[in-house]
Amino acid sequence: MKPSGSQPDTIETGANDSSKKSFRKRLAVFIVCLGISSLMWIFIELTKDYTTDIKYSVSFTNVPRDLILQNSNDSSITVGITAQGFELLTTRLFRKRQELMIDLADIRIRKESEGYSAFIPATKLLQQFGRQISYSKSVSYIRPDTLFFRFSDVYRKEVPVRLNLTYTFEQQYQLYDSLQWSPKTVTVSSIKDVIDTIRFVTTVSTMKTGIDSSLNFKIPLSKPLGRGMITYSIDSVTVRMPVQKYTESTYTIPVNITGNTSELKIFPDQVEITCMVPMIDYRKVEAASFSAAVQADGPTLAQNSKLKVNLSNVPAGVRVLSVKPEFVEYIIISP
Repeated sequence: MKPSGSQPDTIETGANDSSKKSFRKRLAVFIVCLGISSLMWIFIELTKDYTTDIKYSVSFTNVPRDLILQNSNDSSITVGITAQGFELLTTRLFRKRQELMIDLADIRIRKESEGYSAFIPATKLLQQFGRQISYSKSVSYIRPDTLFFRFSDVYRKEVPVRLNLTYTFEQQYQLYDSLQWSPKTVTVSSIKDVIDTIRFVTTVSTMKTGIDSSLNFKIPLSKPLGRGMITYSIDSVTVRMPVQKYTESTYTIPVNITGNTSELKIFPDQVEITCMVPMIDYRKVEAASFSAAVQADGPTLAQNSKLKVNLSNVPAGVRVLSVKPEFVEYIIISP
């Protein structure tokens, strides 16, 4: 039994707390020192030179006139770069990968039984790439070390352009006139096998929404094949969309009879047409601006108990929504 008034448990607990605080302090100092040492080691390592592979996309310039580069899709190359670790790490993490250009101006082309061929050796590739790659050190190697090219004669053909365009309007807005684009045709250049299959060219899929005014814009032409395999005389078409605000209006107009070989009476002899009229023309459009008629020749009367009402004249820009009635009855008046 412990004597009353003694406090050994309190003394022991205080000693343990002090020991724990000392341990945590030593651990924190150790971690800080370890971090500093690691950073210094990384810094020293990154100042050294390293050689690493970097994959680049490739495009071609000065392709020989009147020839098509058939294997332009083989458009990537691996370059061995020797540079400081900092520079290589920064490039991999932050810099956008650039595209290397291969100049074909001085390439030596050979005629073969099925087209043309050529190649560029590693020495010339190293010269071209060395000027384009912005590293402080050097280009060590290239894979593949030689690039081979296949060419074909160019064939040309003029084909129509088709729009791949979808659009929506704000409420009450519509096309005021027909959709227009220019030019309507394009000259396509490619190898013979490709040219023989092309009947038309489409634009890149484009969408316009919420239109409330006239628009003029360009749409690029779509190229389904790889770069260089097909070329166009133009890169885009200009589209014109005349747009106006419309309002709904109703007109009652008489129905004329055409082609009748005998006296005829129709019921009713008037129809009601409901239209969307452009606001810009609203004051100019009236019932007299429309014409309606039924065809009443002998064969039509013999085959039909009712005659269809056809609108023979509608003002430009007006959209007819309905004609009521669409058919009228008739009786032949005996002479």
